[in-house]
Amino acid sequence: MFDFLLNEKNVSSLKEYVSFLNDLPVALDEIKRFSDAFQRSGHTMMTPPDAQALTQAAVANAGRWRAILMVVPSLAMMGRQLVAEADTFTREFAQVAQHTAGAAGRVLMQNVDPLRFTPINVGQQGTNRPPDILYLINNLCVRLDQYAKVAAHFKTLVVDVSQTIHSIFVRFIDSLALRLCVCDAPVSKIEAYYSQGRIGLPNMPYDTGGYYSEEQRREKAREHLRMLGEVYVRAISAGNNLADFCHRLNHFVTCVKVELQSNDPQCSLRRAKSSMAQVAHPLQQLDVMVSALERLSPKYQP
Repeated sequence: MFDFLLNEKNVSSLKEYVSFLNDLPVALDEIKRFSDAFQRSGHTMMTPPDAQALTQAAVANAGRWRAILMVVPSLAMMGRQLVAEADTFTREFAQVAQHTAGAAGRVLMQNVDPLRFTPINVGQQGTNRPPDILYLINNLCVRLDQYAKVAAHFKTLVVDVSQTIHSIFVRFIDSLALRLCVCDAPVSKIEAYYSQGRIGLPNMPYDTGGYYSEEQRREKAREHLRMLGEVYVRAISAGNNLADFCHRLNHFVTCVKVELQSNDPQCSLRRAKSSMAQVAHPLQQLDVMVSALERLSPKYQP
């Protein structure tokens, strides 16, 4: 069972990272103002955070997050319909095969009456009078392909966000741990920001207007840096889990499709019955994963 990969904690962790990025542009302006003033007083500054790259990542990931919020409900709805159709088809096929038990080895798939099955329609290809059972199987495979594309799109969005965690966010954290300038004692940038008390960063764990001793301010700065590291760890884990969820979702979709497509017109009903029985396990896994999507969907509506 792989539904644990889509638990609420993973999605919340990714959302926490995106929210942090959204708060950064204002903070980056504050950092620049602080650094410029410090430099004008005669200090030689270390390289500042890449404000342009961070801002671009914030804007891009905000868009990706909105897309993720729309894809999750779509995956849940499409998945539930797909699992229901596939389950109905395989159950009906088992009943037809059972009723033809004595002659199952002689009856070919092309001779099975398609009207004994619930119609499976795909767009304009739909009809209540399918020419043969292979037509129904093909339509079900088309639906599987459509679902796989949506799942792949979801994975792409998650991976795109995760890549900025590696390429941008870590650099930002590292830059805060570097010394502020090359001419003073090796005090990190974030400790200098806290010591001055004139700058606000997202999720600062103290009141910039309150009274703190010098050591208390530096400890708060170190606490903030640890907090950013935890955001990083949670976001990386969430991105990996969500991407793995999509990979496994597509794996089971492919398993169902491959087994369905292994049946051709000249295949015997007995052979096809055995093949359809192999669909049960991946279909059960899909059902569990779709249920996880359904549980998550109402909490993350766009």
